[in-house]
Amino acid sequence: MGSRTRFRPLWWGAVAVFSTIAAEATDGNELIGIGAIQKGTAGAGVAAPQDATWALMNPASIIALDKRLDISLEYIDLFRGSEPDGLGLVVNPRAFHLTDRGGILVPSFGMIWPLEHGTLGFGLFGVQGNNADYDRPRTTLGLSRNNDRRSSLQVAKFPIAYAYQFDNGWTVGASILGVFTEFRTDSLTLQLRPTEGNYEKDYALGVGLQLGLYKEWERFRFGASWTSRQAVQQYEKYEDAIKWNLDLPEKWQVGVGWKVTPKLELVADYKWQGWSEINQFSKKTIEGGLGWIDQDIYKFGAIYQHNDRWTFRAGISTGNAPVTEEFVFANALSPAIAEDHFTLGFSHRINDRHEVHFAWTHTFAIEKSDNGRGDLFSILGRGTKVEYDEDAYTVQYTYKFGKSPQ
Repeated sequence: MGSRTRFRPLWWGAVAVFSTIAAEATDGNELIGIGAIQKGTAGAGVAAPQDATWALMNPASIIALDKRLDISLEYIDLFRGSEPDGLGLVVNPRAFHLTDRGGILVPSFGMIWPLEHGTLGFGLFGVQGNNADYDRPRTTLGLSRNNDRRSSLQVAKFPIAYAYQFDNGWTVGASILGVFTEFRTDSLTLQLRPTEGNYEKDYALGVGLQLGLYKEWERFRFGASWTSRQAVQQYEKYEDAIKWNLDLPEKWQVGVGWKVTPKLELVADYKWQGWSEINQFSKKTIEGGLGWIDQDIYKFGAIYQHNDRWTFRAGISTGNAPVTEEFVFANALSPAIAEDHFTLGFSHRINDRHEVHFAWTHTFAIEKSDNGRGDLFSILGRGTKVEYDEDAYTVQYTYKFGKSPQ
């Protein structure tokens, strides 16, 4: 309890910024990109830094950026649906088709600060989470108190990144990655009792490490980023429902950029997320987990600079979801099943100091059904369906400091 008291000012500072966030996410439970520029290429571009959000994507790449401030706001219009099925003594026979649709706001900001030697980058970014709020319980045992129908995990990260370039042109970067999380649920515990947390908000802090590599040539660029597992505190209100800490996974992202012409650059990334090492996500439901698997995600984007005022972007992202058909019933309240995304975006330079950006992200609708081949909960919930689709709209403002007028 003492450690939480010491961090309380930081907690409530983050709560004040992110009190409106319920960020559903789609690289597992992570947004495919942050801000309008990143979203414009579907999160591809670990080798093509363009704004302050690259302090989180690849800390080495920020060496290529000038002093700037980026502020973004994303509006997510998403639909989650579930149709519980299976043994009537366990699965609520009156649940029918559960739906949850709503609009969500996700703010972020970041700053790049070149130094005499190297470059500093930092920010506070809403990055991931999962959320469901149905009006009826998915289980029969939840009927008596109208619970087992809501769950929410929200994550914000605040990196402090530094990049240093050697004489041979290679740049290395590193960042300390702070994590702030908010969690609440009214799900049943493994003892088939309602959690004592009863959907009250609980908060936890975490920390991790990030390393990056970056190099550019005349027409090609290379970038790579590794993020360690991020250790997160236990949620005191939900010790009966969460067996292990909700740590965040190790991940890799590596990619290239190719200047096809002076105006057109193509980017391609591979991203891996290691959920299998996080017990609370990877263990079977009967053991207290969610049955998630590792992800392989492929991202491709195009950046076209039409003139010195307008830049246009497009991207696709595709990969396997962490939730498989063996654990759909267990994930009805954490429906991380999205796989394919398409994005479009643009930037407009107003003058040397000010720019505005926009991106539209379409997550293709997907449905999964529990095949009953997982653990006991999968057998009891065989046939349960989960649905997901999303459209997101992101606006961003950039202020470039440049040199002061004479």
